[in-house]
Amino acid sequence: MPCTPLLYANLADSQLFQLVKKDDIKAFEELYNRYWSDLIDAAYRRLQSRQKAEDIIQDIFVSLYQKRHTLDITVSLKAYLYQALKFKVLNVFRDEFTRSSARKEIFLNEQCKNDSAAYCEARELNNRIGQVLSSLPDKCREAFLLSREQNLSNKDISLGMNISVSTVEKHIGKALRILRNNLRDYTWNA
Repeated sequence: MPCTPLLYANLADSQLFQLVKKDDIKAFEELYNRYWSDLIDAAYRRLQSRQKAEDIIQDIFVSLYQKRHTLDITVSLKAYLYQALKFKVLNVFRDEFTRSSARKEIFLNEQCKNDSAAYCEARELNNRIGQVLSSLPDKCREAFLLSREQNLSNKDISLGMNISVSTVEKHIGKALRILRNNLRDYTWNA
């Protein structure tokens, strides 16, 4: 027997999710309304795009609803939703990095076809940089890419990643050291 709307608001997340598992759409709506705004804000801080933030949060809730019968949440629902958000945001960054790298690769391949040695060397360097970046720890890579590709300040990165500014600086410094060490033997013949 479904609850009245007032009763849904008084239920704990775990109780609501148990009702969702029993196909109670009102319980799902309560969870959705309870977390939608906070999740959008958190996604926007990281992505700086309202549309991307809304798309990600919509995907999270659609997935939650579709998997409701088989999903066993061992942490709090809030923790589950924020963990899902973290992975979705990382996927967006990875996809953007991949698309950016692919565009650069296509451009450089076209230039190499014109027998330009400098562009071929640039392509090789770009590939090596991509390999080094992909080997960085996740948080280190995320901070570095936000700094270099999104041109975000360390303060903005710290807010988006929910870490201190000094931690952001350490991640970026570590990424630069690793890049320098791995590209030390590379010589540019210009």
